[in-house]
Amino acid sequence: MDSTLRPVLKRQLLVIGASLGAGLVFTYFFGFFIGLAVNIAVMVAMIFYIRRKQLGALRSFGFGSDSSLGYGSNKIKYICLSCGAEVKGAKCGSCGSNMKKPLF
Repeated sequence: MDSTLRPVLKRQLLVIGASLGAGLVFTYFFGFFIGLAVNIAVMVAMIFYIRRKQLGALRSFGFGSDSSLGYGSNKIKYICLSCGAEVKGAKCGSCGSNMKKPLF
């Protein structure tokens, strides 16, 4: 096993064990139906927390805005590999080719 995967695997096992333990405790103290409702609420809250944390990590890499995926106001331009014209869309407007490459 790769040494970079061990902390991730340990964290996942810890979260699974903690959620199973919390579920058993909630079910024991509050009964089955209330415990089930509390377990579902806790799991949904954990999912939103993890998503927020991942979005924060992605923002630090420059993927903050949905428009142009964090490249600022610069959009990627494409040129046709057949004729060299600028492509806007799936096909080249001048030759009709589907092959294009991005310009950065």
